[in-house]
Amino acid sequence: MSFSSFFREPFSVQWRTALVRLPRAVPDAILRFTSDPPLPVVIDLTSRSSSYTIPVYAFIPDKLDPSTTSLPVLLDFHGGGFVLGSCLEQAPFCAQMARDLQALVLSVDYRMGPLSKFPAALEDAEDVLDAILNPTAPAYSELRGALSEKIKMNNQPDVAKKIDIDTTRIAISGFSSGGNVALNLGLSVFPPQLEKPWLSRFPEGYTKHIPLLLFYPAFDSRQLPSERTKPRGMPMTKGFWDETNDKLVPTYLPREQASHPRASPGLAGIKDGLHPQARMLLVLPEMDTLAEQSETWVKKVADEGREEHLVVERYP
Repeated sequence: MSFSSFFREPFSVQWRTALVRLPRAVPDAILRFTSDPPLPVVIDLTSRSSSYTIPVYAFIPDKLDPSTTSLPVLLDFHGGGFVLGSCLEQAPFCAQMARDLQALVLSVDYRMGPLSKFPAALEDAEDVLDAILNPTAPAYSELRGALSEKIKMNNQPDVAKKIDIDTTRIAISGFSSGGNVALNLGLSVFPPQLEKPWLSRFPEGYTKHIPLLLFYPAFDSRQLPSERTKPRGMPMTKGFWDETNDKLVPTYLPREQASHPRASPGLAGIKDGLHPQARMLLVLPEMDTLAEQSETWVKKVADEGREEHLVVERYP
């Protein structure tokens, strides 16, 4: 979708989009004051299309052991209903993961509505995962070159010469709608749910565990935000943000596509679709309108025989 198409959207969509996108105008340099190191470097990775690149915020540990030859990677996705949010809000989490795990953490600035439509965010996620896993992907060498250059700038040229990404140690995290994307990356979807198989980028023969860290994820997009069941104690009235989200969410995901198993990965088959190496941590605040659909999915995971691969942590 072009900017000219955006200006053909109703004014109620235009001004709300401008409002929720205001935080994205904050310069990245603010992280010097709001987040502990490492600070990210932004890498623009080649996508499946020549018309756009994918900005990725790369958090690289500041000081690596001189013997380091490869880094594990955490691939992270921010929330925001596919219409708001940014990698900046993920910076404290991503920086801490980079420090504590001595890992490369990649936060993906995926495309969102109303400028882009479903499945744009998932396509960007798949392309970045390809850049990690697939030597034939156009961004495979770009990502490694940028990693080496950043480490060289950190005054570790010897490490930079030999550094690589450890493709046997990949974890994926996502918050809210980012949790939707994270689960999607561990799933394959087959007929009859779709006409043609839509396979996970993790090969069927991938033998290492794939940790999926799912923080209050959005698994069922058939409900607009205001239609979700509100936990006891939450205001029952439809507030300004409910109304804003109700107007903006369909600009990314039209209502007629909401039941697509990639739009609502909680509807996708678990027994045959979830990668056999997927190991899931689900974090659920009880005072969240997304909790009900996650609890439904937890039961589905158990019913389809993968309960032992799921840990659920609930918080009041």
